[in-house]
Amino acid sequence: MIRCKVTLAGVVNKAASTHEGKDGKPFVSFGVNLPLGDKNGNVREYNVGVTADSELVTAGLVSIGKRVQVVGTLYFRKHEDGMYFNLYADSVTIDTSEIDKLEGEMEFMGKTGNKEIKLLNDKRGKKFQTFSAYSKENSGEQASFIWVHFLNFAPDKATWLRPATSIVVKGELEVKLYNQNLDLGCRVKEITEWQYEDKTPKKEEVQVF
Repeated sequence: MIRCKVTLAGVVNKAASTHEGKDGKPFVSFGVNLPLGDKNGNVREYNVGVTADSELVTAGLVSIGKRVQVVGTLYFRKHEDGMYFNLYADSVTIDTSEIDKLEGEMEFMGKTGNKEIKLLNDKRGKKFQTFSAYSKENSGEQASFIWVHFLNFAPDKATWLRPATSIVVKGELEVKLYNQNLDLGCRVKEITEWQYEDKTPKKEEVQVF
């Protein structure tokens, strides 16, 4: 599970339209452009699909080219080679800052990879951990694995961390490009071991007499 409480600011690239949910209640959806860059000046544009209760948005006011700020809960969905951003809004306001941003806090439940947990030193000689972990996300009958890169500047609080360990992490969300590809990251604030329970139903043993 990856869930992020975020603030998004950007330009609307798909005008707001009203729909009816399965429960019969109306909701509004629209798209916001999110440009991401790397240290070499490369930029790729991503679309954030926003869903909001109809009372939060007047559809006609959220039109293509308008700048908005959206506060809400962000989820990532992976399909084939593409990553999709789905943001469920708590508030939507017209933005006048002209600064594109996506910032907030990540909650992560998943498992570290098989590579060793690296313990490095920063420029001041302070130790930190760097590691990657994945979350299994289900979309219908399809399952995908989303990887996140983590930086932990309090490694003394996670000396137990090992490869192939289930973990729960809370920290600062980082979204950027690396080698022109989307890179999800998190600066760790809290990390604990997750006692994962496999809830997959087991087949009953058949006894032969």
